[in-house]
Amino acid sequence: MLLPRPLLRFAHAFPFALVTLLSLAPQATAQTGSGPGKERWPVKTSLAAPVSASQAKAIKLSDLLALELPPGVKHNDARYADARIPSFPNSLGEKEGDLITTTGWLYLVALESNDCDYHMQISPESRTTTNPPTPADNCIIVEAPRQDFVNDPDLKQRVTTIRSYIQAKIMHGTKEPANAGSVMIHAVCVQVTGALFYDDAHIGKNGPELRGKRGMLSKTLWELHPLTSLQIVPSRQLSVERNLSAPIAKAALATPP
Repeated sequence: MLLPRPLLRFAHAFPFALVTLLSLAPQATAQTGSGPGKERWPVKTSLAAPVSASQAKAIKLSDLLALELPPGVKHNDARYADARIPSFPNSLGEKEGDLITTTGWLYLVALESNDCDYHMQISPESRTTTNPPTPADNCIIVEAPRQDFVNDPDLKQRVTTIRSYIQAKIMHGTKEPANAGSVMIHAVCVQVTGALFYDDAHIGKNGPELRGKRGMLSKTLWELHPLTSLQIVPSRQLSVERNLSAPIAKAALATPP
């Protein structure tokens, strides 16, 4: 995308400000959501423990996408309709409900029409309207529920802040994301923290169903849901993910300003 000379000078001086100017493809119609949701809704809208009492573990996105699936869990498993899936042996030593921080490229943000969640897809590869996804791509779905549907006061404030941040920094401050997904036209690197969640509603007869919007498939049923933090970060953040087995500082769990 070619920019006028004044905007080019502005871009060099304030590169992150461009996110609010160039991040999305045009959106024509108003978007709506009904909500609240149904499948595992008590789990999707709560945390296993208060954020203040927990430390998130930073995990490289590619490792998170490769996390093994919990054994023995069935489609819409009634045992876990309002309870978290127990721990099981896996390569990351994580269980559902653990707070995870990861960094990647935001492909799109959508307003889910069935439950009003802000649905985001984050990939290890930078994909945009002009650099579309390929069949080899993968992404993790992360979601922030609408604050009206959250009971815990702290989590309610966190998802309120996240959704306001998205509206201000990504959606130009005035509109909701498209139900079908508002795709980035400018590469946006984000760091997110949220509760590890297994979406058993998409276990099919032959295994996990492929999910995702606008050509970007998610090949895992793991999500971060609900989110507790989201912020735009410099892309160099992806190259400094070295000591990912150590907990990050509690300060990093603060919601964006």
